[in-house]
Amino acid sequence: MGNCPTTPSEFAPKSLDPSCNGQRMWTTFLFSSLFTLFGGWILILIYDVTKALLIKQRRLKLVKTLKNFSHGDYCTRRPSSLWTSNSRLNHDASEDYFSWLQAIKEWENNLISGQTKMGKTLVGIIFICSVASLILYFVDTKNAFIESCTEFNKSFTMQADLALNILFLIYFFLRFTASQHKRRFWFSVYSIVDMFTIPPSFVALYLNRNWIGFRFLRAIRIMNIPDILQYMGLIERPRTIRIVQLASQFIAVWFAAAGAVHLAENSGDFFCNFENGQELDVFNAIYFMIVTMTTVGYGDVFCKTYIGKFFMLLFLIGGLAFFATMIPEFSNLFGSNGQYSGRYCIVKGKRHVIICGHITPHSMTTFLRDFLHKDRDQAEELDVIIINRKVPDIEMEALLKRYYAKVKYFVGTVMNVADLHRVQVDKATACLIIADKECPDPDGDDSANIMRVISIKNFNQRIRILLQLLHYKNKMNVASIPGWSAKDGDEIICIAELKLGLIGMSCAVPGFSTMMTNIFRMSAYKTRSAQELTQTWLWRELYHRGAAMEMYLEELPRAFHGKSFTEAALICFKLRVMMLAVEMKHTDENGNTRMIVDVAPKADCTIIYGTRAFIVCSSSDDSKRVKYYCSVCYPDVDRLTEIQLKRMKKCRHFMQEIVVNDIAAESQVSFGKEKHTSTIIRLAEGDTRYPLLLSEPEPTDSVSLAQSEPLIEESLSQFDATGMFYFVPPRPIEEAVLNLDSLRERRLAFRRQNTIKNGNFQLNEKPKFIGAKHPVHFQDHVIVCLHADTSSPTIGLRNFVMPLRASSFHRHELPTIIFVTDLDYIKNEWDMISTFPDIYILNGSPSNPYNLQLICIQDSRQCVIMSTLDRENQDTYLVDKSSVLCTLNIRQIEMKSAGFASVMNLTGQNTFDINTNQTMFLLQNKIRTITTLTIDSNVQYVEQGDTDEVELEFFLTTPFASGAAFADSVLDCILSCAYYNDNAVNLLRNILTGGVDIQLEEILAEGGGFTQCETFDILKKRNRARVALLEIRELIPDIDIRTKPVTFSVLFCETIQRFQMIVMGIYRLLDVLVRNDPSNNPNKIPGGHKRIVICYPPHGYHMDPSDMIYVMQQARPTIGMMNPNFHSTDVYYIPNDQFHQMQSEVNDVTDIMRQNIQLGIERGANLDDLEIKAEDLNNYSQQFAYGAHEVHNKYWWKNVKMWILIIIIVVIILTLIIVLSVLAAKNKI
Repeated sequence: MGNCPTTPSEFAPKSLDPSCNGQRMWTTFLFSSLFTLFGGWILILIYDVTKALLIKQRRLKLVKTLKNFSHGDYCTRRPSSLWTSNSRLNHDASEDYFSWLQAIKEWENNLISGQTKMGKTLVGIIFICSVASLILYFVDTKNAFIESCTEFNKSFTMQADLALNILFLIYFFLRFTASQHKRRFWFSVYSIVDMFTIPPSFVALYLNRNWIGFRFLRAIRIMNIPDILQYMGLIERPRTIRIVQLASQFIAVWFAAAGAVHLAENSGDFFCNFENGQELDVFNAIYFMIVTMTTVGYGDVFCKTYIGKFFMLLFLIGGLAFFATMIPEFSNLFGSNGQYSGRYCIVKGKRHVIICGHITPHSMTTFLRDFLHKDRDQAEELDVIIINRKVPDIEMEALLKRYYAKVKYFVGTVMNVADLHRVQVDKATACLIIADKECPDPDGDDSANIMRVISIKNFNQRIRILLQLLHYKNKMNVASIPGWSAKDGDEIICIAELKLGLIGMSCAVPGFSTMMTNIFRMSAYKTRSAQELTQTWLWRELYHRGAAMEMYLEELPRAFHGKSFTEAALICFKLRVMMLAVEMKHTDENGNTRMIVDVAPKADCTIIYGTRAFIVCSSSDDSKRVKYYCSVCYPDVDRLTEIQLKRMKKCRHFMQEIVVNDIAAESQVSFGKEKHTSTIIRLAEGDTRYPLLLSEPEPTDSVSLAQSEPLIEESLSQFDATGMFYFVPPRPIEEAVLNLDSLRERRLAFRRQNTIKNGNFQLNEKPKFIGAKHPVHFQDHVIVCLHADTSSPTIGLRNFVMPLRASSFHRHELPTIIFVTDLDYIKNEWDMISTFPDIYILNGSPSNPYNLQLICIQDSRQCVIMSTLDRENQDTYLVDKSSVLCTLNIRQIEMKSAGFASVMNLTGQNTFDINTNQTMFLLQNKIRTITTLTIDSNVQYVEQGDTDEVELEFFLTTPFASGAAFADSVLDCILSCAYYNDNAVNLLRNILTGGVDIQLEEILAEGGGFTQCETFDILKKRNRARVALLEIRELIPDIDIRTKPVTFSVLFCETIQRFQMIVMGIYRLLDVLVRNDPSNNPNKIPGGHKRIVICYPPHGYHMDPSDMIYVMQQARPTIGMMNPNFHSTDVYYIPNDQFHQMQSEVNDVTDIMRQNIQLGIERGANLDDLEIKAEDLNNYSQQFAYGAHEVHNKYWWKNVKMWILIIIIVVIILTLIIVLSVLAAKNKI
């Protein structure tokens, strides 16, 4: 090779020992490794192919035998006897073989896995031997040539290396026999190391010469250091393990690459007759590689051989990429040690709470805003400790800077005891575990959170834990954890229970979810005293004032003892706060005493010592008025001024009250209410025609009076065993699936009979479908548009149905519920809801408007849109796309009622005087919807046109204020409220399902179904509190003829006096609010049908005759919450001068409507034809797939034959090469 550079003669002999007489045998050493590598793989391949062919032949023979039996060739012999005889022949012969073979494999797996003591010892010995072999390599490179002719008997290093390689060979055999995938194992990293180090040592013994070769590959075994240290228990933390892994990988690749450069440079290029080599010791090679990896390249050491240069090119491409990815991880591991991996130091006078679970900037933003709200007095002395595995990203760091003085972040996990010590869990006041509400696997997320509870309770059983779970059924797993105690404050907050319960109750009481979440959340809004006395409110400010109402838990002072709940509530109202419920001790039949929550209790409920009240007010200062109230200092609560209310504080009577014990309190109660006459309550703002408190609620009309029979008079078989819900025997799901053909037939017949007479729409008698198995016409029903497929997780629909099937209603008050979703999905939850009456399923897509029109969506009471799809979508704006698109489709559906079709949107005239008492027509409202959202910001797409609300918080947007939207983030406020107020979650459960019942808890947690009620005593539970939405005329019938305006104070006082109901707020039409808005724009279109939830308005705020009132009442049939004619409350009063104009407009629109109906009929027929063609196409595709499978099986055997032939040819060629190489080597010798 004329182009090959040469080196001085004194360096040339370093590659070959002079005693070898110039004869090189390095090819024999290299060929032994290559032959072992490829020859062994070919043998394994032949074995696998032969085994597969034998198995296939055996299967074909078995199939052929079975076919012969089926054709009757062996009709005289029983197949069972043949099968038994054949199996017995092989069973005895193979049983012993497979038993000892399986035992050997298990022993090998235990030996090489490192799980047993023997296995750990073996792995440690192999590592030590690998390091010893690497040391021998360094010794040989320093004292010997690359290829030497030293006799084996005289070389200690050759003997020691052979002994070590024999041990490596035994270990290789153990790993090979224990592996499941032999071919994959043959080309693994450690197998290749053995291939290039073990065979050359035996060749060296045979040829009496040594070649250093690829012995540097033993450095790869350095990567086993992390495993060895873990077996010894020296490293346990993930961060330390990862650091050791990266360091060992770096050193292993570094030393192996240096060995390759050393071999290439000291040997020279074989195509240059080894004349261009250079003397380079291994330590200079290691130095050269580290300089090259750092891209410094001093130039004092460099490669001269072409093989060395080519290797460096490859190493620069792959090695630098390897190290470049390793450096950032090293920096993260070492850089995070100081900032997020320290130890929390407790500050004297401060308490801290631990937050763990699903920690993201989105979840923490909403939670921390409510948890650390300035209105919470305890938050000033509280530190929030967040512990999470992930290092904070930029968004999380920005959030931490916002709460720099209150929030501390630590990288770690509560599953590690060392991390629990770091954050001082044993001294924390509580630990809050947050669930991932967007998780595609709810059960998996619940299991992870339950494991966190187990870890924390094992560390400290006395710590209080507030746990969020996604599914109710997983609550049973928590109750069995040692140390879990509800009496000590441990609380489970089930997302599905509360979310679906709030939405379900909102179907019965529109806006209920908005009302309750605003009460539970914290929001700052301060009004001026002068503003409270005026009527000039911006509608959004008035709503914001109500949304800023918060709930507090205060102990009732001595002045309340002995009073009834209604008397105490009236006193609280005079103190400018609202008392919603009480918490008192209750002794059950077994003598066990526990605290219970009683919402708006009956008249026989008496306040005793130790009773605490749930107070709704604007700030903690207002709630303390109840705590500091003294009947001696303030005998006339009716004349308290604003200054007196603000200056109310502890007095000397309050300090004396602390020493009063339970016995004294009970004695006060026994004396009766005559002793508590010091408090004077005048009816200056109420109606003096009624006494202070009626002993029984006054019925509003004769119909209500007729219905005032006890609730337990209904049939016993209609209720479940708990007495809290209606019950029917379990039904198969087929009985609940609606027939689409019957619904289409009803729709067509309904349209044909819809005639127009005298300019008005008249509906003749509804058509009767004798063959219909289910109802075909629905009205005042609830539709649930549930976007889901077979792979979607269950959401717990039973929690949605339970509030709508509560036993506190009469049977005729229950609305029909229709689920529009995939039938295969709802089958998973049908067992949980099959015992509730009047539940039906429409199998189809809820995004199809035609499906919704088949079930009369325009006549529905409420339509709920939920989705379990798109949870894994990384684009947050597309997570709620199914719900948003379905909502927009519903907005486009034509709205009409049974007797009149609303054309207000077509004519553009929809501004009428609501208080006009002239001729009126009932116009059908827009379809009421509740859209559930995962991301708050997506509320801007629910209602188009509200561009000014994009920057507002979710709870201030119009869809949420009207009860038309619900987001998962609002549930985080319940978690923070539960921390500050004990039994706050039980209060909400009491409103939703009637309270915490032990039997009900067991049924829901175990996932079982309800059973039929057996005793009438259970039905006493029907008489419980509930929320109702009533017309104001049901509470104040003469509101239209009163000379003075009816204020909220008058409404509250008269309602609690006459009906013993607690007024919580009002549900007012948006156009009424806009009309009273001082900044009202005349050109602005009013809200029309839309209403806004206003919680606890100012005392002097004027009521409107169109208002609807939220009340908390006992379950009495006098004023029903589920009024079948609820839609009739939202009416428009149309004057006579506009009536004739509307009739002409209706006549103009009639022809257009008829044309649309005809087009809809034709479209339905085209859809049916399309379905038939789609089924035919599906059948053809199945036939094609079957034929393709047959062709594939036919040609598979041909391909196998071809591969066998190719393998045989390759084996023959390799055998010839080996024979020729051996003969050539012997001739050279």
